[in-house]
Amino acid sequence: MILTVTLNPCVDKSVALEKLTLGAFNNALEAHDVAGGKATNVARMAKHLGAPVRSLILLGGETGRLVERLIRSDDGLEPIVVWTEAPTRNIVTIYERDRKRATAYVEPNPAVTESEAAELMAQYARALEGVEIVCFGGSAPDHILDDAYRRMIERAKARGIRAILDSRGDALRLGLQAAPFMVKPNLVETEHLLGRPLPDEEARWQAVDWYRGVGVEVVALSMGKAGALIDWSGRRWRAIPPAVEEINPVGSGDCLVAGFACGMLWGWPRERTIRLAIAAGAANAAVWDAAGTAREQVEALMAGVGLQGQ
Repeated sequence: MILTVTLNPCVDKSVALEKLTLGAFNNALEAHDVAGGKATNVARMAKHLGAPVRSLILLGGETGRLVERLIRSDDGLEPIVVWTEAPTRNIVTIYERDRKRATAYVEPNPAVTESEAAELMAQYARALEGVEIVCFGGSAPDHILDDAYRRMIERAKARGIRAILDSRGDALRLGLQAAPFMVKPNLVETEHLLGRPLPDEEARWQAVDWYRGVGVEVVALSMGKAGALIDWSGRRWRAIPPAVEEINPVGSGDCLVAGFACGMLWGWPRERTIRLAIAAGAANAAVWDAAGTAREQVEALMAGVGLQGQ
């Protein structure tokens, strides 16, 4: 069983335009609402790949109820919901097809009370039953939860459960103190964390070494279309994604995490797991809805993943 934890979900509204004209009305080619949040995308992709998934999520207000309905009706999952008084946020992503450029407009994060944070931890402790891998994705909505990932990772490790962390800012920094089994940062998150630019591959491998040095077993430093640098227990690969016609790249990193989680859950060899993860990320970029691709589409791309041993 894979458990996903989403602290800062959203209604993820994607709007596709052929071309954006500022200061004018722009008629959309497509518009969709999906249940958003990094770990929610992980749950959706893992289910498409065929893994058993359990989802724990903070939700509030009318937007939260919409997210819950989308998770149940569209994703086929039964989420464990911790309700907050503050409403769940909206994120609107405008995708310009002519420039292949996505721009996100993000509402402010909701507040979380002490009692809501305590209920979250209680529900999390119960949700760990029967879980082998837990995936933490996204930011913390309120400073009261900045160290939630750290505490959750510690609980998972105490029960022999592997933890995968994909976050940013203080939630990432504090979560690393618990030495999760795997992290999946991107370049921007890592540059912010380390306080320095990573202009070339040598600098990026040094960043990977830094993550390994704090006790992380698997590091996947994602670089968008350029692929990922991966260190798995000291063995290294530069992974290059297969070429696809990009439609919407939002959520590709989350699908990469889902591929890793599934491969690990099924006990696959490392290279096969990496191919699944990279192919899942590429397949996601070729469809409109985040984590909306099928297992068959992912498997068709696995042979095209380039793996260069380091």
